Amino acid sequence: MKKRLNILSVLFLLVLCTVNGSAQEERLFFDWEFKINAGYNIGSTSPLPLPVEIRKIEKFSPHFLAPHVALEGSRWFHEKWGVSAQLTMDYKGFTVHDQVKNLHTEIEMGDDNYTGNFTGKNTTEIRNTYITLPVMATYRISNQWIAQLGPYIAYLYHPDFKGTASDGYIRQGSPTGEKIDVPEASFDFSGKQSRLDYGLLLAGEWEFYTDFALRGQVSWGLKSVFPSHFTGMSFSMYNVYGMIGVSYRIKYL
Repeated sequence: MKKRLNILSVLFLLVLCTVNGSAQEERLFFDWEFKINAGYNIGSTSPLPLPVEIRKIEKFSPHFLAPHVALEGSRWFHEKWGVSAQLTMDYKGFTVHDQVKNLHTEIEMGDDNYTGNFTGKNTTEIRNTYITLPVMATYRISNQWIAQLGPYIAYLYHPDFKGTASDGYIRQGSPTGEKIDVPEASFDFSGKQSRLDYGLLLAGEWEFYTDFALRGQVSWGLKSVFPSHFTGMSFSMYNVYGMIGVSYRIKYL
């Protein structure tokens, strides 16, 4: 009898450990997860596709200091599926030098302002800072890989959209208006941009070490950075940026 009781006790402990282990595993996939993400943005605020007014891109320079910092929270509802949200500070910027023809724009030359069709060289520099809130479906591909997809909404916290026009001329008012030589002029559309941006975000992570992962993502704006009534640009422009960085898990509840 004693021997049977010992055997039953051992079996009971084994079952208890198995159930407890399963419960812990199940709990793992139903918990909250918090991360800090940091990286580098590269991309452009661009018309899609490029309009015929832009004849040649001579130089494109992404800004070296274009940080991405985010606090991310995820709620796992299943072993494979969860929902994630972020609070993000994004710097998006670049400098482009191009040649344009009959580009409708607004420029300042000396004390005078001109609106019309410009032909010549154009330099545009963008240094926008956004506060972004994406909400994404998160899928666990394996123990090391996850993928995310969802919409984002962003607020333009600090607008900076400036440039120069040079070595050309502008037709005042229309393509056949008075021709005015433009040796060098400037424009500042910072305050003309929309404060709201929204679009889609696709991301992936690879956990290469405990709590550390490499992260890559692409955000594709669906709203033009300028409102429809803005006359300084004859086409819509969208934020299309990629980010590469790292993710660190700071909490798992």
